[in-house]
Amino acid sequence: MKDFPADLEFRPVRAQLTTYRQIQNVISMVCFVPLLTLAAVIFNAQVDPDFWHGLSYIPAAWALLYDVGQIILTPYQVRIHGWAEQSDDLLVRSGAIFRNYDAVPYGRLQFVIVKQGPLQRKFGLADLTITTAGSTATIHGLPTREATRLRDDLCSRGYARLAGL
Repeated sequence: MKDFPADLEFRPVRAQLTTYRQIQNVISMVCFVPLLTLAAVIFNAQVDPDFWHGLSYIPAAWALLYDVGQIILTPYQVRIHGWAEQSDDLLVRSGAIFRNYDAVPYGRLQFVIVKQGPLQRKFGLADLTITTAGSTATIHGLPTREATRLRDDLCSRGYARLAGL
């Protein structure tokens, strides 16, 4: 197997993506942990005391551990996330623990979608989703102008590659 080229310069996503994702993690924790805890309390009030009382709190504990883990991992995930434009394809890098490199050939592009939610608009972020004949790659946390530029550029490169087929 060939080694990954070390001379590739990946462009990073915006640092505001960390803040955006941390807000999402805190909202998730504030919503789901109390809701699951309340469900466990109601369940325990309805059922006779037994061994199962302690187990009914496992979903709340799991949600809390998951959200705390996400809060810890998010800065590392954002730091690694990026993309590199090459002559024949676009490389997307992601993953803090398990690295993922997606190569998207320009000639196989089918859809290029820019999505932006209300909280993303506040931070000036957008997500670019690239769909090909066999896969999907997403670049999260792009500046809005960069996302629209990249969408237009990818579409024009895709049309140019398809014309040769």
